[in-house]
Amino acid sequence: MAVVLKGKYAEDFIYEFVNKNRGLSIYEIAKKVGWSSGKVHNIVRSLEEAGLVKTELIVEGGRVKRKVYPTSWTELLPEDVK
Repeated sequence: MAVVLKGKYAEDFIYEFVNKNRGLSIYEIAKKVGWSSGKVHNIVRSLEEAGLVKTELIVEGGRVKRKVYPTSWTELLPEDVK
């Protein structure tokens, strides 16, 4: 059953999901949470713009997939703290 969330709650949910399930494609995430690929893609793009996740394009079985990974906590630290 799909989890019904919108806005910031949906972003938080996907962020936590990616942290627990690293390296899944956007399609795989969408299937597991029961949302559309478009909704997950938009949330991942927003999280990537905020610097919270990174994506990597790979070719697997002749198809291009966008894999999603959380950003390392050390990369989130301000420069003066590193």
